[in-house]
Amino acid sequence: MKTHTAEHTGPRRWNENLSMHMNEDSWEKTFTSLKNLCKETKLREFQFNLIHRIIVTKNKKELCRFGIKPEDDCLYCGEKDSVYHSFKDCRFVIYSDIEVIKWFNARKNSKFNPSIQEKLFGLDKNPHNKELVKKFNYTMLFMRYYIYGCKLHDKPIILGDFVNKLLLKYKIKKL
Repeated sequence: MKTHTAEHTGPRRWNENLSMHMNEDSWEKTFTSLKNLCKETKLREFQFNLIHRIIVTKNKKELCRFGIKPEDDCLYCGEKDSVYHSFKDCRFVIYSDIEVIKWFNARKNSKFNPSIQEKLFGLDKNPHNKELVKKFNYTMLFMRYYIYGCKLHDKPIILGDFVNKLLLKYKIKKL
């Protein structure tokens, strides 16, 4: 069995750009939690790509090459776009994070207040209710995927639309 021994560049670059650094054990938990978080290939692949920072937030090269849109414009706020901006710094994404967490906490009578790392990569704490944490992590992952899809297709982020899609996923996945 092959073992990857070189340092992953995605985690290293996330650590360089996040205010709090994740240690090697935290990254290992993040990688191994992928298989337990959900069974949906698209979401697992999306999270893997996010961890490795290989998500294309728009088809920037094509849009820029044909002069349709400057390469660094965020669809929502107009600031310079990047993986960090799309999932961490955009004020519209931050607002969406806050609203989804409020919605989840009200619905589940919980008090989650995740750090940016926990929003992006999931909670790894061992609280009393592991199923609730799993559902929260799934919700945050699905939100990232929803935002990614909205951005990719030039659609607005609509909380009601997200909640309806998420509730359908809950029902299908029996979460």
